[in-house]
Amino acid sequence: MSAHSSRRGFLRGLTSLPLIGGSVALIGTPTRAAVPVTPGMLATYSAWLHFERRALDVSFNDDALSRGNFVPCLNPGSEFHWQTRRSSFEEGLAAQRRAAIVLAAVGCPLTSAEAEEQWASTYAPAGYGEGGR
Repeated sequence: MSAHSSRRGFLRGLTSLPLIGGSVALIGTPTRAAVPVTPGMLATYSAWLHFERRALDVSFNDDALSRGNFVPCLNPGSEFHWQTRRSSFEEGLAAQRRAAIVLAAVGCPLTSAEAEEQWASTYAPAGYGEGGR
């Protein structure tokens, strides 16, 4: 058997193996999505983040936490956005680029026709409408 056909047979055999956990997992960290950032997507992401935060807050048995007035800051999550010493604008652009990855990871639709129409000017990403779309 040639090296080419033995390699093909090996790969074909991989497809018949049972998956651990019943799924395929990505190895590595996705950094960009293959979809353009649009106003509707940013509005969807903003709303998702808001309601995710509210859902998390009300899950705690503490009045201050459930009102959403407290954000814990001694943890990696609070330091994440400022670890690279980028400007606030650059951090915002990075957050925009993560929108599709996060929404897709949780199974939320990225946008809708209504969202695109409603939020076209309010949530326009940097460069939107100038060929940056």
